Amino acid sequence: MIRYALFYPALGVLLFLAFALLALTQFPHRRAVGLAELPLYNAVWVRLAAGVLVVLALVLAVRHEGGGFGVLLWAGLVSFTACLVALVLSWRPLLLAWLARLMPTPRP
Repeated sequence: MIRYALFYPALGVLLFLAFALLALTQFPHRRAVGLAELPLYNAVWVRLAAGVLVVLALVLAVRHEGGGFGVLLWAGLVSFTACLVALVLSWRPLLLAWLARLMPTPRP
């Protein structure tokens, strides 16, 4: 029972970080947190890393829960975390400023 109580929130956090990374590669969201636009080269790498995190979450869900419920769990968490990222970016975008600062910055 305890492994489910720890696994589901951890999977949700992983997906939240992935979608937050995807959102913070776009200039309007970076401007909302007070940072400059990412160069295209850096944005592509961050988007690729976010995509890997989403696929990793799918693999972990299927491995932990099996094929049927794992995909269902992943799809539900994808929907929930994507909505949660949109909510955070619309009401309190500065909550994601720490993550935006971790992204590779443009070189002078």
